[in-house]
Parts: sequence; structure tokens; C-alpha cells
Amino acid sequence: MEHSSQQGEAKEVAELKAKVSSLERQLKRQKHARKNAEWFLESYSNDAYLANQALRKALHDSKKRERELLYLNRSASQLTQSDSGSGFIFSALKSAVEFTDAYCGIVLITSPGKEPEIADNKVWTHDEGWIDAPDMVSTILEALPLSYCDDYSHWCVSAIDNPRIEQEVRLLHFMQKLGKDENAWLALVTKDDHLDEEMLHILDTTKHYLQFGLGYQSTKHEVRHQKAALSSMQENQAHLQEKLVSADKMAMLGQLAAGIAHEINNPIGYVRSNTSVAKDIFKDYQSALGDIQGLCEQAGGDILARFREFEDRYSLNESAEAIAEMFEESSEGIERIVEIVKALRSFSYPSAGKRSAVSLVEAVNSAVKLTANLHKYKNSVNFIAPSHDVQVLGNAGQIQQVLVNLLTNAIYATPEGKSIFIRLDETDTLAILSVEDQGHGMSKDVISKMFTPFFTTKPPGDGTGLGMSISLTIIEEHEGEIEVVSQENQGTTVSVSLKRA
Repeated sequence: MEHSSQQGEAKEVAELKAKVSSLERQLKRQKHARKNAEWFLESYSNDAYLANQALRKALHDSKKRERELLYLNRSASQLTQSDSGSGFIFSALKSAVEFTDAYCGIVLITSPGKEPEIADNKVWTHDEGWIDAPDMVSTILEALPLSYCDDYSHWCVSAIDNPRIEQEVRLLHFMQKLGKDENAWLALVTKDDHLDEEMLHILDTTKHYLQFGLGYQSTKHEVRHQKAALSSMQENQAHLQEKLVSADKMAMLGQLAAGIAHEINNPIGYVRSNTSVAKDIFKDYQSALGDIQGLCEQAGGDILARFREFEDRYSLNESAEAIAEMFEESSEGIERIVEIVKALRSFSYPSAGKRSAVSLVEAVNSAVKLTANLHKYKNSVNFIAPSHDVQVLGNAGQIQQVLVNLLTNAIYATPEGKSIFIRLDETDTLAILSVEDQGHGMSKDVISKMFTPFFTTKPPGDGTGLGMSISLTIIEEHEGEIEVVSQENQGTTVSVSLKRA
């Protein structure tokens, strides 16, 4: 009786231990699932914030480009509709005031030895038209370099102070020769935060429009010359419009990429979490299978024979190893998807991070080290640098990302035993970094597609096709340029130009 009682107690203890072990495993899985849920919530919140910021920026850029196209079309139409040179000058002033959202603008005519001619101390405003503003006219006249006698090649910008305007403002001014020792001046008073390089570049078309409008009544030879110049201007305008449309498409593509990344990120969070938990559970099953096999081997006899019979019939150990490999492959595949999602997010939000002076010499040396495993037994990488450091203003991590992308592509394209050359040159304003390989080169068709998102010449699984798209977006965000020169079977040179710090 006592022996039977002891057996009952031992059985209850064993059952309690099994329950405790089961509860511990459940607690472990719940902690793991909670951790993954917290990660998913944080990632979802961050994606939502970034998507909202990108949408705001895309909307702002779209409105800005609409204004630019409207200004270009209106200025071009004025060229054919204006009946006189003075009429075209005032039309150009009104369009420029509207385009720049300036406070006001004036036109004045100057001649050597004469006082500037201006219409009754009036300034033009977009909302009220011509208004009396003698103080503003005096301020503008004092700020203009009226003694300057040569044509402006671009609009000039200078700071002015005026008690009537509380915030800091800028004076945009431009001078065009009219002939007979007369000069026409256009001057705009605008907010400092309304000016950027792209606006000034588009505003410079005023120079071409004025030249054509004022020279329209000259001799037949001058007319033929102006027609040729007009054709060139229209080509430039078409190029500008094409670039603006392309920029809009890239903005839309960035939004699409952000949406795709967000939609993939949701289900992959669940799959990643479930796969991780299932992998842990299966490890427990493997351990249990090993323990059962050990017990059967200790028992021997018919129990061991039956176990081996079941093991042979269902291939338990082989199946367990196969499932473990499946879990590993699934985990690798999931991490691959996560990396693609990260790349998509980098493509959608490339401008994050502060900018500072970045050493290109250090950036290149770091890129060479980061890609060492790819080239150390395959190619010779030679860095040809100036004797002194060259710095640019930018985001160090993003510039490093571009260099790694360029170097990785060069290594992939270059056969074993061939060399890769990295050159760093400079001008007064630019730093030019070139990556030249002795690889297979590219056809014109490949070059035309190389910056297209998801386009790659690598085998499936070796690349996302986003490296060059992200690189182009980063360089454009840094106001730089990428140039590609390649010939099939002769190699490729990719050059990046950035403004020096």
C-alpha cells in the first residue's frame, strides 16, 4: 500500500513538473511574441510618419513645378503677343513678381548722365497692381548698382533693409541693354525663404525672352539670328519641362515605393514573428525526439525495436533535419525581404539626416574596406587621390552608401585579375569622384535603364535593383550629378560631381 502511494505521489510530481515546463515554454513564447508585436508597432508608427512627411514634400514640389511650368508658358506666349519692347518688359516684370511671390517689383530705364526713369514712384504688386510706394522705390534705387553698364548673365541677389518690412528681404535685379546707351532694369523685392537655385535658374529665362522681344524689330539678319536662338530656347524649355515631368514621376514612384514597403512590412512582421516562434517550438520537438530515442535505447528490447521501426517508417530524424533546414531557409528569405523593404524605404526617404563636411578620401578608404571581401582575391582596387583632403557638404552615411554601391557594381562587372581605379579630382567649386573598371561594359540600352528602380543585370537573388536608383536620388538631393561612360567589352566609368565644402 505504501509503495502504491509513493508511486502516486511520484506521478503527481512528474505531472506538475511537466505542467511547469509547459507553462515556462508558453511564457517564453508569449514574451517573444510580445517583443515582436512591440517591434511591429514601432516600425508601423515610423513608416506612417515618414510616409506623411514624404507626401507633404511631394505635394509641395508638385505645386512648385506647376508654377514653374505656368511661368515658362506665359513668358513664351508674351514673346509673340507683345507689340513693343517696353510692353514686353512690363509683362516680364508682372510674370516674375507672380512667379517669385515677391512683395513688389519695378522697371526703370537708365542712360549715362540722366536720372533713372520710373513711373511716378509706383511699384507693381501681384494683388493690387501699381501702387504708390516712394519709400520702397528709394530703397530699391539705393541698392541697385546703376553705374554697371554690361548685360547681366543671370539675375543677381542682394540683401536690403526696409523699416516697412519686418523680416529680412532680398533684392532680385537684372539689367538688359536696350541700345542707344539705354539700359532696362528689372528689380523685385522678395522674401529670403522664397529663393532657391532652381527658381533662379528658371527665372533666368527672362533674359532670353527680353533679348528676343527687344530685338524683334531689328534687321533681317538680326531676326534670323533671333529665330535660331529662339529655337535653342524652345529646346531648353522642352528639356526643362521634361526634367520637371521626370521629377514628378520620380516623386510619385517614391510614394509608390513607400506604399509597397509599408504593405510588405505589415504581413512580413507576422510571418517573421510566427517563423521565429515556430522555430523555437520545433527545437523543443527535436529535443524531445532525442530524449525519447535515448530512453528507448536504455530500455532496449521490444521498445527499442518498435522505436526504430517507427523511425524507419516515418524517417523521423531525416524529417526533423529537413524541417530545421526549411526553417533556416525561410528565416534567410524573410531577412532578405526585410532588407528589400529597408532599401525601398531608403529610396523613398533619401534626405534624412544632418549634413556636415565629409572627407571624400576617408569615405573612399572606408568603402574599399567595406567591400574588401568582394575584391581582395579577385581584383586590384587602386585609389588615386590628391595629396590633400577634399571635403564636400553632405550626409556622410548617404555618401558612403553611394560609394559602396558604385564600387560593388564595378567589382561585379570586372573579371578576375582585372583592375578598378578610383580617382578624386577637383575644380574651384566641385569635387569629382570617378570609379573606372576594366569590366564587360554596358550597352546603350542598359545605360538608359540603369537608374530605373528594380532594374538589375545580376542573377535573381544577387541584387534588389535599387542601388543605382537610390544613389541617383541621394546625389540629386546633394545637388550633384552622376555621369556614366561605358563601352561594351572595354569597361565603365561612373563619375560623381559634388559641391566642395
